[in-house]
Amino acid sequence: MKLKTRLLAGASSLTLAAGGILVAAAPAAHAIPTSIGGCFGALTIGTFTPALGDQTQLNIVAKTKLAKDQTTKLAIGGSCATASRPGDLIHPPGGAVLLTPKAEAASLLGNASCAEGATAQAADATAAAAWPLSGKVTWKMNELNALGQPWAIQAYVQVLGLSPSGPDVYDVGGIVAKGAAVGATVSGSIWEDPVINTGGASGYNTGYELDLSNALACADGIPANASVSTILSGGGGATSVSLLGSVATGLEFSLGE
Repeated sequence: MKLKTRLLAGASSLTLAAGGILVAAAPAAHAIPTSIGGCFGALTIGTFTPALGDQTQLNIVAKTKLAKDQTTKLAIGGSCATASRPGDLIHPPGGAVLLTPKAEAASLLGNASCAEGATAQAADATAAAAWPLSGKVTWKMNELNALGQPWAIQAYVQVLGLSPSGPDVYDVGGIVAKGAAVGATVSGSIWEDPVINTGGASGYNTGYELDLSNALACADGIPANASVSTILSGGGGATSVSLLGSVATGLEFSLGE
């Protein structure tokens, strides 16, 4: 399935393994991007209002929240990591920060369809109105910062389009606007699959499983036969593999360009 416009650290020479990515020190002023961390392994449930069809619709609102394991009832929040900016009073001086999200929420707006592949896209009569889904995503952490407040990260992101990694993987870009890693560039990919709540275990034991009928309807080229209201999404770490078997990296934070 293709949602045509879509919708999650260390001091000098220090490296850490965080959700499968290498976290390196902040770079000197030069043009080479240097990773300072990211967020990986979260699993989110997203909803579209109105439901996403195979014809581009105006003013699609996408909202997401962390999914929970239906057995343990625990949120599948993954992990985040970042280096600290020297002089930032909420960070440990010169130190690395490893964080575990207790909540993650995104709110995106755009003009979108689920048309996947050349045949379905050719049948999208309103494709000229497409506009990327964009907005903000906020992570709230279990850990406290130096001021005794919960760590948080807020980023402004845009769904850049389909990734070569798979038919349900999408590239994401943006910038961290608040909290840990403020000013860092956001890049990477997430997977998104249409799901229905069946109580089954195949969708990372969330109770949501692949909605195959709508996945096929988004690709068959028959106009107006798809209606996607709910998606499961992940990337990096323990949720790198989608329900269709594709692989997404999660979201990386970096400095430099």
